[in-house]
Amino acid sequence: MRAEGLEVRRIRPEDWPDLRELRLEALEDTPHAYGETLATGRAHPDQEWQFRARRGAVGGDSFQLLAVRDAALVGTAATFLIEPEVALLVGVYLTPAERGAGLVELLVDGVAGWARVQGARVLRLQVHEAGGRARAAYARLGFVDTGQRVPYALDPTAEELVLERVL
Repeated sequence: MRAEGLEVRRIRPEDWPDLRELRLEALEDTPHAYGETLATGRAHPDQEWQFRARRGAVGGDSFQLLAVRDAALVGTAATFLIEPEVALLVGVYLTPAERGAGLVELLVDGVAGWARVQGARVLRLQVHEAGGRARAAYARLGFVDTGQRVPYALDPTAEELVLERVL
């Protein structure tokens, strides 16, 4: 997908250095949105970032999209098959300059399409209770609150809401 200097495409193994930088930006920008800290992300060796890029790039049970504008990564979303008919949406991030312009829809719809082709009937995600902006965006994308809550991995006194979208 291309529009006005923007390309949305599947990650490639050689994207790992840029993926690392985008993920570290995400961890710094929105620390409660992910299941790892900025310090943990910075401590990962290159092999971890290479694995993450390869995992989303080649077959298997995961798929990752990147949004690239003028050769710079500006967004990402990934999904994993976690049950025969359920895919988990993870790692959604847009750089601040790209928010509010419809890019999140392109990324989420893209990974949802992949999940549907794999046989998933539901796309599920977990969002931190303090993530009001994210919850609003997911509601616009058709995700509904299941009522299920899970402890937030980095702070068990906080919760994540489980949202789902029928594919």
